[in-house]
Amino acid sequence: MKIGVIGRGFVGSAVEFGFSAQCGCSAQIKSFDIDPKKSKDSLEETVNESDFIFLSVPTPSNSYGIDTSYLVKALENIVNTNKRNDNIILIRSTIIPGTTKILQAQFSSLNIVFNPEFLTQRSAKYDFINQSRFVLGGKDIFTNKVADLYRWRFGKTIRVIQTNYETAEMIKYMNNCFFSAKVAFMNEMKLVADKCDVDWDTAVEGFVSDGRIGHSHIQVPGPDGKFGFGGDCLPKDVKAMLEFSKKLGINLGTLKGAWETNLSVRPKEDLKKYL
Repeated sequence: MKIGVIGRGFVGSAVEFGFSAQCGCSAQIKSFDIDPKKSKDSLEETVNESDFIFLSVPTPSNSYGIDTSYLVKALENIVNTNKRNDNIILIRSTIIPGTTKILQAQFSSLNIVFNPEFLTQRSAKYDFINQSRFVLGGKDIFTNKVADLYRWRFGKTIRVIQTNYETAEMIKYMNNCFFSAKVAFMNEMKLVADKCDVDWDTAVEGFVSDGRIGHSHIQVPGPDGKFGFGGDCLPKDVKAMLEFSKKLGINLGTLKGAWETNLSVRPKEDLKKYL
């Protein structure tokens, strides 16, 4: 298998690691980053010598939700470089439902599959090689090939969900928005517990003993030692979904509440670019 990686941040680097000989995989890997210090190969080599190209570039917040300009520019560069018509572009960047369909129409010479990542920044490489499922959005002719790639790498029993662009895009937002709401809920419960002589550790232990709850996103303060949620993903994705819902005329009361709670418990310095 010939793998290309464009964008060598924590998402792209995790893909590169997961298909490398270091993990016992025999894939041939080319990787490019716009930062020359990070780039291992040229864009031309990465695009034209790869059957599957994993594209992971930032989609930061803006006043309208998300900024897709980096993604559009990367696709323009691929189109201008690509000499093949059979390679598949896997978009890993988080984008609002409906975006990939627009990009596929705009870059009609490319074969685009939306393949969201479910990685945490601090353990991205571990997360990539220990995933519970892979989500693929796009035309069956291309998602089938990507599914075969993942089964070649992770075994025939790995779960692969194949669907349309919009559903795959929504799954990613459902994940991150739910985790954000869970963090906000746990922070609210901690505020109550602190005023009621509650043994917080015992309360949490009893709470998560119900198998339906799950053990992720329950730590207060969080892994970074702070209350609420920060980082590069959860605040950005919550804000993007809230802006998207406004355009649809839908009031997301639960998610709004989670964001308001986060604003009240998280250091303002961590959230200033979202305010």
